[in-house]
Amino acid sequence: MVKASNSTTRNRKRPTMDHRRRGASRRLFSNALVRSAMACAMGHTLFGSLGAAVTLVTPFTAWAQAAPLPIRSYSIPPGTLEEALTHFGRAAGILLSFTPESTAGLRSPGLQGSYSVQGGLDALLAGSGLRAAQQANGTFVLSKEFAAAAASSAAPQAREATLPAVRVMAQTVLDAVTTEGTGSYTAQGATLMKSTHALKDIPQSVSVITRQQMDDQRLDTLYDVLANTPGVTLVNRPNGGRDVYSRGFATSTFQYDGVPLQRGASTGNHFAASSIYLDRVEVLRGAQGLLEGAGNPAGAVNLVRKRGLAKTGVKVEGRAGSWDNLGARVEAGGPLDGEGRLRSRVALDYEDKDYFVDTMHERNLNAYAALDVDLTPQTALGLGLAHSRLEGTRFTYYGVPRYADGRALNIPRSAFIGADWNNGDRHETQAFIDFEHRFDPNWKLKLAGVYIEESLESIMSFGGYMLVPVDGSTIGGHGYTYDIRTKNLGVDAALSGRLQALGLDHEVVLGTNYSRQRQNYAYDEYWEYTAYNVFDPNHDAPRFDGIAPNGIYRFAGRETQKGIYGTLRSHLTDTLTLSLGVRASWYEAPSQTRTMTRTSTNLRKESGEITPYAGLVYALTPEWSVYASYADIFQPQSATNAQLEVLPPIVGANHEVGIKGELFDGALNTSFAVFRIDQSNRAIADFDSPPVCGSAGTSRCSRAAGKVRSEGLELEVRGQLAKDWQLGGGYTYNRNEFLQDANAAQVGKPFDYNTPKHIFRLWADHKLPGQLGQWSIGAGVDYRSEQKTNSTTRLNPVQGGYSIWNARVSYQINKIWAAALNVENLFDKKYYTFIATDYVFSFVGEPRNALLTLRGQF
Repeated sequence: MVKASNSTTRNRKRPTMDHRRRGASRRLFSNALVRSAMACAMGHTLFGSLGAAVTLVTPFTAWAQAAPLPIRSYSIPPGTLEEALTHFGRAAGILLSFTPESTAGLRSPGLQGSYSVQGGLDALLAGSGLRAAQQANGTFVLSKEFAAAAASSAAPQAREATLPAVRVMAQTVLDAVTTEGTGSYTAQGATLMKSTHALKDIPQSVSVITRQQMDDQRLDTLYDVLANTPGVTLVNRPNGGRDVYSRGFATSTFQYDGVPLQRGASTGNHFAASSIYLDRVEVLRGAQGLLEGAGNPAGAVNLVRKRGLAKTGVKVEGRAGSWDNLGARVEAGGPLDGEGRLRSRVALDYEDKDYFVDTMHERNLNAYAALDVDLTPQTALGLGLAHSRLEGTRFTYYGVPRYADGRALNIPRSAFIGADWNNGDRHETQAFIDFEHRFDPNWKLKLAGVYIEESLESIMSFGGYMLVPVDGSTIGGHGYTYDIRTKNLGVDAALSGRLQALGLDHEVVLGTNYSRQRQNYAYDEYWEYTAYNVFDPNHDAPRFDGIAPNGIYRFAGRETQKGIYGTLRSHLTDTLTLSLGVRASWYEAPSQTRTMTRTSTNLRKESGEITPYAGLVYALTPEWSVYASYADIFQPQSATNAQLEVLPPIVGANHEVGIKGELFDGALNTSFAVFRIDQSNRAIADFDSPPVCGSAGTSRCSRAAGKVRSEGLELEVRGQLAKDWQLGGGYTYNRNEFLQDANAAQVGKPFDYNTPKHIFRLWADHKLPGQLGQWSIGAGVDYRSEQKTNSTTRLNPVQGGYSIWNARVSYQINKIWAAALNVENLFDKKYYTFIATDYVFSFVGEPRNALLTLRGQF
């Protein structure tokens, strides 16, 4: 087996250094910093930045003593020896190799409690006739010769005995916290910070949605995953996409295996494709600018994909449900060579379904392939390719309007005020590559790249963007054609490792990343070319073919971000860890907009913006830790003032304190956080200036607001609460308001109406005991408090608080086949998932619906 990780160390004994060595180390460190600064000054491109990082770390590794491997808590169930070793290798983060023949037919009693790496291996291998010994390259090798050598107290050189050929049985650090196959709702760590750390050792709020929870709850798209993540709110867009909000702020930055990309819904990006290729989704709430550059305090979302399979396997799935929902999946893979160094996976997911809304349908085809290669025991290469095509009318649903006084229309939930010839066609292709090399057990280099190309073409006619008169029944019908094309490229290089300096243990990450997005966005508008009766809409509305558009919009832009970053985690004592980080960012976004009346250009540019970060973690016990963190906020804006000047970047600070627990030997993770975010220069509408902005030069301009604040608390629990009980969820309280503004009337009012004050989400699954052990039941709730708007003349709050209950029952037919029935909105609650603050469209929540799934695993 081959495993690697940079897990957090605790209970270490730090060797001392004499004064001469300490003095030499300080001189080496100073010289390294000088060379690093010179390298950054000479060029801050991707490879120049990486060169600076390598310059900094080289003198460290020349003299620093190797940091000892950590003592960790393990909870490994009894099973085959191969399975136990696989679990241990992932948890310990080590390189472990053995022949499959050596473990054939052997079982392990499991491992419970805290162990060093060697101690844990010795316990797992007790009575097997095998022993593990660490080689010069850091790999742990299993052999009977080592056991015999230990029994006879042979000389140390027995470790160099000639061994039979070993077979590499698993991946490197790329799968150190893999959740697939664990059956758990929690993960042993997260990789958001460029190295693997237990959740309780990260001084910010982090949620990990595992593969098991995705499968149990049928979280079949990224939107489904985020909609079930504590503290996250999705805001529907009329073009079919959704904005992601957290703590009162929206984010458009997403990471793919740690590589950040800009993917906002406003540019046609949609996360409606299948989540079949994801192993887990890591969600950080709070400022994320350290690793992503331009960002805001909404947080970061890291999508971690599945890897090639170390053991041959096949999974199949068929499903059928409400609204003629039919779908099928097949997933297969395994080693492609005799030694297991070349591992593969392919997956195919297809769905054809209607919707509860009249005339709406969708076809969704998704394919994924992954290949992972162990070039050497210390070097791994990963490749991946994903493609999706979504065709149907979901992109053309603009919700339903409301009365002019804010009341909802008395129409059925299935009402669609639009034409039945509407259609949209979306293509997306993703390509992944990453390379990882471990120089020794302490240091590794990872290079990763992602490329995403997507397009959306659609045609639609609908009634909306207007309020229905209080006593009226008709509304203007608008037509649009869209052609949106986006290309994203991102690369990231990070050198990470452990060392000892100045008598302390340290973990270092030095890296650089680059991202570029090219957009071409075009639409033609046919405003009020027809009319719709909201109570009896004519789905056979006339097409606008041959009619000259009364509005055109063409946008072409490029957004480039690059930066260098570094983090230092210093173990000041056995219980206190200090994390420091800094990033220098460069940002440039030229664009051109063309309408029927004018052409305008825009340029947003920032150079060398510094984003600092600091965090403290104190281990109260091996299970509990408290933390505090601080991060700066930096976000360029595209909004312009009445002088058509781009507003200055948003700046601010993120403060957070909390307590985290890793209970039952890591089977259950809990956290409680209190946060405060202050932000300035936020763009808001300028009602005191003439409407000379926008694509046609007739829209309201913006001005920089004063200081705003978002504060609140979060509580989360995730994992195994008791035997055969898994649960995941949390509660979020958020309050946001203007603290200062040129308009005194704004002070004290909310600046964001999209984030509810209270959000509570919880899902639990229980395997029944005894003779009913083949059955399991699950249930969950999603509660959101009332939704208000900034209106003083219409119905407000526009919707009261509501709870949506979901349930699941599953039956394990035999070792291969299992069936499950998922029911959403169990009590058929009538509600709106989103209501626009200007009341012009409202998205109806899904009625009660069911999905029956049959799965087989071979």
